[in-house]
Amino acid sequence: MYENHVTIVDYSVYLPKSRIHVTKAIQQVKADGVEFRMSDSEYLNKGFELVSIEEELELEQMIATVCRPILRRALQMNVQIAAVMFASVTNNENGERNLFDRLADEFALEAVPFIPLEEYSCSTMHLSLCLASNYFMAPRQQGEGILFITADRAMNSYERSDPFMVFGDGASAALYMKGQRQGQQTLASVMRVDGLVYDLAPDRIQLYYSTFYLGVRQAVRAALSESGIHIAQIAVIFCTNLGLHVWSMLAQVLRVSLERFYNLTLSKDGHIHNTDILNNIDHAIRSGFLKEGDLYMTISVGFGGYYGCAIHRYSKKVNELCI
Repeated sequence: MYENHVTIVDYSVYLPKSRIHVTKAIQQVKADGVEFRMSDSEYLNKGFELVSIEEELELEQMIATVCRPILRRALQMNVQIAAVMFASVTNNENGERNLFDRLADEFALEAVPFIPLEEYSCSTMHLSLCLASNYFMAPRQQGEGILFITADRAMNSYERSDPFMVFGDGASAALYMKGQRQGQQTLASVMRVDGLVYDLAPDRIQLYYSTFYLGVRQAVRAALSESGIHIAQIAVIFCTNLGLHVWSMLAQVLRVSLERFYNLTLSKDGHIHNTDILNNIDHAIRSGFLKEGDLYMTISVGFGGYYGCAIHRYSKKVNELCI
């Protein structure tokens, strides 16, 4: 069953140690002229408490921190990196290969294609899974892998917040391979785009928040159908950290209990764009919450009308390549 599926055979997550309270973060962005349309109490009621703030490392160093352990293990196991995919929501202007140049030189990856993934906001992890799945459909050499990297470090208040959300800093990376017996096996991956263009106009934002869950439901249904899995078989749902109000709405639409949504990183880590899902999975594995053989679902919501969903099976211990 696993032969043609993309498997996350290794991953790494980096979050800065420094945190500030959301009330302080909101005060800072407002003082810098960013329009934030919620009161402190409204935002706290969504389950947010702290925001991760990087104070020491540059973006390139954050990327190196998550990539080096994966690339070292891949080298030991003779895995050939066929492509590098990179996503950054708050640092789009830096989404060029120069952020990866030192690592490429260190691991002899200068000739490997570097693919910046843009436009998909916080759904880019699911886009990367879909792209990897398409890549692996063709006959490939034994031991090929695709490295997905996502990193965000807000340089100012306009990158730290939009009118409804405060963003944290962090980075993560994952190594994808085809048909591995052990790893985070991806049984189905789906992207949906609702076809509307959003900007910060209040009426458009209101439309987005009143209809986005329909796009998510379509993506979830498509992924369940593709995998042949019933939602009752899903042990846990890992979603981007958008708050309890969003998860509650999705739970109602999907007809599942809100308790199925993993929420143990929401208050202390907040929303860190595409790092949310890998951070949640890592936390669940390290805490013993996710168990060998569990089926789980990942859901991402990207502002702009992009939605991703994937069905996975947990079949390995954390960070152990088994190829």
